[in-house]
Amino acid sequence: MSQMSLFADEFQEIVIPGDVISPLESKSSPKSKKFRQQQKRWSEFVQAIQDYHKCSWFKARELLINHRDNQKSIKIKNGGIKND
Repeated sequence: MSQMSLFADEFQEIVIPGDVISPLESKSSPKSKKFRQQQKRWSEFVQAIQDYHKCSWFKARELLINHRDNQKSIKIKNGGIKND
């Protein structure tokens, strides 16, 4: 097995869905289940970007917003996003 194949599946390139919104963008009540789900999903996407790009939370957040709003693909760490 080549060394490259060991790392081939460590990341994926995705286009961030428009419904991945920050808690500050949410219109849901902070006490609602929907808000908690949005918050968790936001956090997972930011963390996956941060892990791949080796950057701060704030830089990862900025990258997420930019790529989401412009529908540009971005590389993220594989396994960082859970499907609930």
